[in-house]
Amino acid sequence: MDGKEIPLQTFIPWVHVFAFSIWLGANLFVLGLWWPAGRGLPPGPRLEVLRRAAGGLNALVAAAAPVAVVSGLAGAFLHGTAQFAPGSGAFLVVAAKAVLTAVMGLNHGLQAFRYEVSLEHPLDGRNPWMRLLVVNVALGVVVLLLGLSLRRLAL
Repeated sequence: MDGKEIPLQTFIPWVHVFAFSIWLGANLFVLGLWWPAGRGLPPGPRLEVLRRAAGGLNALVAAAAPVAVVSGLAGAFLHGTAQFAPGSGAFLVVAAKAVLTAVMGLNHGLQAFRYEVSLEHPLDGRNPWMRLLVVNVALGVVVLLLGLSLRRLAL
């Protein structure tokens, strides 16, 4: 190496962290800023603002989630799979992280394709779109913490 090349073992984890940050950050942004701001609007503009927020969230997640998943898998294989032997702590963390990430993807799919119509009633406390958003943020925080613990366990 001539000092200008970045090894994949360094580059891939940064890509993973960046992509996951966009995925979780977009959910946090909509939950913490856009949703409360939209709730204060009159009914006419409220629906348009919330639909635009949902569309932006969908676009960001559609771009970032696959990159986060692929880079996470690539990072595990670049560092070798010996530390991920079944029954090890790292294996259990990776398995939990994979399951929760799949649930996040499923939740977002439900938000984007099944419950987008519920944006018409954002003030309803039982709004399924909003509940799925809260679940995704909670799952994202858990996945983030699992990733940090994996860093300590395996790498």
